[in-house]
Amino acid sequence: MFVRKALVYRSKDKQDWEKAQELLAQAGLECFPFAGQEPPVPGCGAKIDPRKFMNKNPVPTTLYTIQVAVADRDKAEAALADKVLPVRSYGFGI
Repeated sequence: MFVRKALVYRSKDKQDWEKAQELLAQAGLECFPFAGQEPPVPGCGAKIDPRKFMNKNPVPTTLYTIQVAVADRDKAEAALADKVLPVRSYGFGI
């Protein structure tokens, strides 16, 4: 069955992401975590990521997100409020 999902967490901090998953599990909410690479800006030479090219200290590009069912969004936001980094959705989610 298809479940409509809403974004409740987005960060580049892995430890905070794991803490958010634990908080949602303690609240009894099913969550859908995802860790993936943030794509570089497309264009000429898009396969060369300037954040990693000839950089001794590359910028972290792994993006950690958590989604929950739309019906559980308010409960999830209340469970995460002031306990993990704030969400800046940048147009993602519902």
